Amino acid sequence: MEQRSPIVCHFDRPRDIPPKVLEQIARLIEEGSGVGTSWVRDNLKGAFLIGYAEQGGMIVGTSTHKYPKAAYREKIEAATGLDLSGYLERGYTAVNTSYRGSGIGGRLIRGLIERSPGQKVYVTIRMDNVPPLRMTYKEGMVLAGTFINDRTGHELGVFVNIIPMKK
Repeated sequence: MEQRSPIVCHFDRPRDIPPKVLEQIARLIEEGSGVGTSWVRDNLKGAFLIGYAEQGGMIVGTSTHKYPKAAYREKIEAATGLDLSGYLERGYTAVNTSYRGSGIGGRLIRGLIERSPGQKVYVTIRMDNVPPLRMTYKEGMVLAGTFINDRTGHELGVFVNIIPMKK
């Protein structure tokens, strides 16, 4: 019987991640996380911290604490009345389809939280996307506000680890 290698989680600053690994992370995000992909590589290179799970040289999951683009953050603030200045954005959580349901996403998010002490973090999630909502609540984040994405028409929730002030 063939033994599979263990899944190893890494939490690194972008500058400490080999370019080939960073590219694998970007491709995983583009293939399956349901987010816009035009800024993926730039956002990864400038991120605060990237978590990624690897098995046998293959990236099987990722999540990132990144610095949000000011225009995007301001758009969310205008729609919700929240003040998200000084917050990191949790994003780019993606798990290879063969590994979904295995707990990798939660391990990565917990690892990012543990390695970002004192950091205020928010994440936006479609309110009808149950698996990430469940995982977000499980990791202690709370719903601070909602808004309608004017591009897609979907209702998005803004979840935070520390409740923001209202503007």
